[in-house]
Amino acid sequence: MGNNKDWTDKEIEDFKNRGIDFSDIPELTPAYLATLERVVPREHFKVVPIKKAISIKLDSDVLEYYRSKGKGYQTKINKVLRQDMLRETAPAYGKVNNEPQEEEDS
Repeated sequence: MGNNKDWTDKEIEDFKNRGIDFSDIPELTPAYLATLERVVPREHFKVVPIKKAISIKLDSDVLEYYRSKGKGYQTKINKVLRQDMLRETAPAYGKVNNEPQEEEDS
């Protein structure tokens, strides 16, 4: 059976009479559907990033910490920023991020 528009009346009747017990499945009422939230898995955000040169002010101790890690410190800083971005934009599947955001003075 392909597209349901192509089903014959007999095929539809056979499908309905298969004896499948749907009693343990909740009904998809408008009220239930309103409680659902769309969650986009993190895999959706795997992109090929385009690097852009910018100037950014960091606390000196933060910069020194990452520089002390050796070559690739800018990549490590970028990775931390990306993880924070993804945590906010694509929370773990099924988990809702309801934590209040702390505001910082720049």
